[in-house]
This record gives sequence, C-alpha cells and structure tokens, in this order.
Amino acid sequence: MEFYFTDRSFHLLGIATAGSDHTNDFRISGEIERTNVDAAMVAFTGTLYFPKKQLSKAEAMCQDLNYMLYMDDDGNGRMITITASHGDGTGYCIAFEGTDAGNDLKNEIVDAYTATTQMTFEQYFNIFTGNSGWEIGVNEIPTDVRTLTFDSEETSYDRMNSVATQFGVETYFSFSIVGTTMVKCYLNVVKKRGADRGITLRVGDEINRITVDSDSTNLMTAVYARGATPDGSETPINLVGYSYTDPTGQFVLTKEGYLLDTVSNRIYSRLRQNSTATVDGSYLNHVIDYEATTQASLLQSALADLKQNNHPAVNYTIELAKIPQNIRCGDTVQIEQEDRQLYLSARVLELDKCYSNPSSSTMVMGDYLLETSQVAKQYQDLAQKLKDIPKTIQYYPWLRYADDDQGTNMSALPAGKKYMAVVYSNKSSVPSDNPADYAGKWALIQGPRGSDGNGSYTHVAYANSVDGKTGFSTTDGNGKMYLGIYVDQTQADSTDPTKYSWALFKGTDGRDGKDGSDNVPVITVGANYPIAPKKGDMHWLTNSNGIVTGYYTYDGSTWQVNKVDASVISAETFNGMTFNGVTFTGSKFISSFTGVKPDGVANYTVHGTTAMASGSIVTDTYSDANNSQITHTELNQFGLLSNIYNNGTLMGSVQATLGTLTLGSNYQATSSSPVEWITSSLDALRVLQLTNNNLLVWHGAFYPQSGDTATISTPLSKTLSGWLIAWSYYQNGSPTYNNYAFTLLPKAALIYNTTGANYLRVTFTMKDVGTIFKVLWYDDTHIVGTAENNTGSLSKAVMTEVYAV
Repeated sequence: MEFYFTDRSFHLLGIATAGSDHTNDFRISGEIERTNVDAAMVAFTGTLYFPKKQLSKAEAMCQDLNYMLYMDDDGNGRMITITASHGDGTGYCIAFEGTDAGNDLKNEIVDAYTATTQMTFEQYFNIFTGNSGWEIGVNEIPTDVRTLTFDSEETSYDRMNSVATQFGVETYFSFSIVGTTMVKCYLNVVKKRGADRGITLRVGDEINRITVDSDSTNLMTAVYARGATPDGSETPINLVGYSYTDPTGQFVLTKEGYLLDTVSNRIYSRLRQNSTATVDGSYLNHVIDYEATTQASLLQSALADLKQNNHPAVNYTIELAKIPQNIRCGDTVQIEQEDRQLYLSARVLELDKCYSNPSSSTMVMGDYLLETSQVAKQYQDLAQKLKDIPKTIQYYPWLRYADDDQGTNMSALPAGKKYMAVVYSNKSSVPSDNPADYAGKWALIQGPRGSDGNGSYTHVAYANSVDGKTGFSTTDGNGKMYLGIYVDQTQADSTDPTKYSWALFKGTDGRDGKDGSDNVPVITVGANYPIAPKKGDMHWLTNSNGIVTGYYTYDGSTWQVNKVDASVISAETFNGMTFNGVTFTGSKFISSFTGVKPDGVANYTVHGTTAMASGSIVTDTYSDANNSQITHTELNQFGLLSNIYNNGTLMGSVQATLGTLTLGSNYQATSSSPVEWITSSLDALRVLQLTNNNLLVWHGAFYPQSGDTATISTPLSKTLSGWLIAWSYYQNGSPTYNNYAFTLLPKAALIYNTTGANYLRVTFTMKDVGTIFKVLWYDDTHIVGTAENNTGSLSKAVMTEVYAV
C-alpha cells in the first residue's frame, strides 16, 4: 500500500509503502487509522522509517501541515493533514500524526449563534464552514429542519458535530483525489454509519472470551422531568398538562407530569403489586433535570432516559483474538458463545486499522442487544408485527340521489332522481343530508355498455337489519332503516342479502320500483381503457395475464387511479396475498409447516401447525417415524407451556410463568419399577441462590475475638446451604494461608432456630494446632467473635475467607 506525501500545493515530496514491500527507502509501520461513529474525522498516527541518507527528505515529507494521501480498503480517497511529528534523533524514523479534518475546520473559530427560523443541516453547514473549501457530499436528511441555539464560540469542526447531534445523524469526511491532488473534500451526512454485513464473531475463533456484568443502580420505571426555567419565572417547566399517547401503550404520561413505563413496572415494581401500581406506591421514580425549553423536547429527553434505564444495565466486555478485514466502523456484527447460549448483536463504535500489520488492528464495540432463542424470536417478531399494524378506521357508505350533479333536491330514495352519489365516510354510520359532502361524486344512475360489450348495473335494496335479512326488499323502501348496494353485470336485482353492502340511512319517502334512468356509470374490465368514456365511468385495468393491476375512474378528461376500500370485500378464501397495515379482529391464524427428516431414518416426518387465537400462540409439532411423538407449545398471557407426548403419554413438561420455571418428566428407576412423574420448580430466589453459589463473600483475618465483626456480602438466607468458613494457620502475626481447615455455618441453623441463641461452636482439626473449637455468634449478614477465640491454641487459627455454598 502506498502513501503519498505532498506540500500544501500538492507537490509530491515522497512516497512511502506499508506491508511486505521493502524495496522502497521510505516505509510506514505501526500506523493506526482510527475511525469513530461519534466523530466525523479520521485520526492517523504512524512512524516513517528511512535510511539515514534520506533524513532531510523524510523531514520535509513529515513537516507540519503537509498532506498525506492514500486510498483505503474501500477505494475511498483519504487526505491526512499532518499536525505533529517527532524525530527520534537517530536519523532512522519519524513519528507523525494528523487528521483528515484539516486546520481549516479544527482551528477556525465560529461565534455563538441563535437561529431565528428552522433551517436544514446544509444551511447550518454553509454558515459555519463558509469559504473553507468543504462541501456537503452524501445527505440523507436534505429536508429535515431544526431551530438551533449555540451559546458559546467553538471550532467549525466542533460546531458541526453539535449540529449533527441535534439532528440525530452521524457524519464522516471523504475526498475526491486525482493523482496526487485533492479535488474535492466532503462532509457526508447519514442517519447511521455502517451496515450489517452478515459477520459473526464466535468465542474460540475471533473472540477469546466474553465477560458479562449487570448493574441496576440507575434502574427506573418512571421519570418526573424538569426543564429550563423560563425568563420571568422561578419554576422550571415540567410535563404537567402536556398530552402524549404512546402508540404501543407501554409509556403513559399522567396528568401530574409523571412519565410511566407500565411494562417494566410489572417486573421491577417496588411493591410487587402491579394491579395497584401508583407513582408514589410502586414505580421506581427518578426526578431528572434537563436543559429543554419546551415540553415537547422535555418529553423526548425523558422518554430516551426511561427507555435506556427501564432494565438493569448489562455490559459485555469482549476480548478479541482477530478482526475480519472487511469490517468497517459503524457496522453491526453478531456475537455467539454457544456454551452459555449467549447471542448478541453489537456495533463497531471505534476501529483502529493497521494496514502494514492487519492482525494488530483493534476495535471497540457497543450498542449491545441481547438476541433471544430462535423460536422465541419468531414469536416476538410475530407479536411485534401485530402490534405495529395500525388501527383500522371504520368507513361507512353514504348513498344519496338528486336531480342533477349539484345535488339539487337531494333524497335518500331514487324515485324520480337521475343522479346518484356514494361517499365513504369515517364520520358517522348515518349518511349526511348536506349536498356539499357529496360534491364531485354525482353520476348518472345508468349508462351505456362499455367497449367490451359488458354492461354494468347498480343494485339497491332495503331492510330493517344491518345484515339485510330482516324486511329485505328490492322495491319497497318505506319504513326501512338500512340500505344495501352492489354493482355487477347482471341486470336483475339479486334477492340474496349477503351480496349487498349494508349501511344505516335516513328517509321517509317510499320507492316506486324504478331503478333510475339509463345513465348509470359503466364499469369495464380489460388491458386497455374503453373508447369514448364519460364522466363517472369506472375501469378495472388488467395485465396481459388477465390479473387486475388497478382501479380507475374517469373525471371527464383523464382516468384517475382509485383505491378499493377493504370494507367492501367479502370473500371466503384468500390465496397468495400479502397484507400491509391491516388490523384483524376476532381472527384465528393457522400456519402449517414441515421439517427435515434425520439422515438414515426412513419414513420420518416432521410437521405441524402454529395457531394464534384468543390470546395464545399454540404450536403442535408431530415427529418420529410414525408421528407418535408430539410437542405441544403454548404461549399466552400467563406464560409459556411446553409438553412432550409419546403415544399419548405425557413424557416431559416445561412451564414458565412470571418468576417461576417448572419442569416435569416421567421417571422409571428400573424396568420393573412404576413410572413416577417428577417435577421441580425454579423461581427467582432459587436462581439467586444458584448464582451466589461458590462466591467469595468475605476476606480478611479474624480470630474472631470479641469486637471482631465480619460483614458478609451475601446473606445466609440467600445461599443454598450456608457459609463455608476457611481457617488458616496463624504464625508471627499473620495468616500463612496454608494448613487450611473448613467448617460450615449452615443456613438451616438460621431458618430453624427457635431459641433465639444465634451462636455455634465449630470444631476442626489443623496441622500444628490440633483439634480446636471456635465460638461464633451470627445473624443473616454477620459473624461476630468471642474473647475465648484468642486464647491458647485457639489463637493459632484465624478465619481468612467465607464462601457462599
């Protein structure tokens, strides 16, 4: 790889190489190109090596404010402005550093600024980097606007970083380089740098180890937010009186100004009483001060904090063994540790790349997301999709008749009328009697046949019920409350109420039995529009295969595209369709699936169904050579249940509810013994006890004598069995940490103690000491000594460690 050193006028001063090429007098080694998602600039450090005879040329190449040009791994031009250098005095190497931001941005100072109107990112860029030679390159937010305020002076570079932060974007620099000359320099604006390139890092391969740390110090389930104090006021703004509705229903803003997380409170409620949760009674509420000057921005700040801290913070420290060469700053990678079933996604926040020695490249990862198991993820994705489907707006058909296309003498019945209008409204099921609500929708009631020879007919019926089955009539509308309508190519009115779309209507006039004049709008179907259409005509456009691709109406001059409202579609079966933005009410979803048979097993099938209905997702999987084994899994509002059956006999069961995991299975000790059903439960306390097992919970050196109190970090009640005490030989004023003896202070002694005398006499044998005893007083978190423990041979043994077991 080649690096070109030029002066400020792009005159070439020298070329250095990196990597295995040792033929050049000038070589770069140990270089680091650092990119960071939070910084637009690239920082570069390296060392230029050269023969001593080339010292003067090397010094000229590394002079401050010179440029170093090169092409990175993606073929993008890089221009580094050298900002510092250091020769080691031997005449063989010069260490240098620089950035691609350049002095024109890093050293240019801009004043405080307050925008008087909303402006785009590029408008702010032009104000703060004017005459710098930099331009906007990629811009993914060209129309986004903000009204921003900057209270103090700062460099152009820092000011643009602040602008990017307030627009919620990330930036980076790039250059257009021809030969050894920089032609253009760009600031690129993107919503998020990097991509998911499908890279997976695994423990034992690219990763040496993963350390997991959890911290609930900042856990919160509610926020009371306070903003800036307005001029003339002594009270900071808050969220009292502000209206906010979370589309997911998870976050609720109370009238008192508290922002609540109702979902996380079900898990972390202080009182563990979710049904009676109140701000004062159970939410983990934090009062936080912000600099926001409006309630809208104050809400967004509080919402961001609540989303970040509504669960314990889990940090992952990853020790890398090697880095894939095709990874870039901002990329998202997958991380796997199979033995602990840990699956993460993480983002590369900082990348230090070394071109001369790629194996020494390093990166910093963050934005970790815990990935669940594959099956659970399918359920979560499905639930998320259903949750994200927007609420359906109910539309009602309004039908009215009139003498002309202006709505003159409008009536609910067609007797003597030449024009008809149909409007679908979300305002009311009762049609409006205002002609203005039907403007532009009037059409002659009957019209000629289309160019394909197929006529169309509008059919109207009346009834006393919304399904049309009570008091149904196609001729008599007297006293009827509901009107039905449909259009087809058959002249006769159908007597089947299910063919009509029904809606409530008003009217007192009777129907005279006539269907109207001969000018009803024509509905045609075909790959071409009909010849000589009239205003109001409708056409279903098809492709060469006869499949409908669009629905159009003629406005008198052109064909206008229209949408078909889903509320008028009635069908028994839909095949091969994709639904977007639909709300399903009272529906049951059933999906069938098949699996893959194991190698070497004949007539083996895996198949089943997943059904979602009535608040549950149920999957039944049939497997084995004769489908004798069935796995039944049900996920509902109470938790997860999974049963395994063999020829109708329940063989195993897993039930997970909030806080408890129950396992059960058939067990048979011998072929002659009866089958027993064995169950066990694992709740939060038992998980805690298992987590605490074998932990070092105290370390020191106590006899313990009178006045010595050892405070144990894990309570005795939170252990499985108790505290294991390690005794060490004591000589010359300090423990030797050998000749160990161990005694158990059992948990049962605390639980079943009915006398109130919380002390034990523990006996042990130790080399050079013999068999001795110690008297210990204790409670759930302390061990206290007595004076006799420091007498005679008892003083030769001290307590040095305590373990939870």
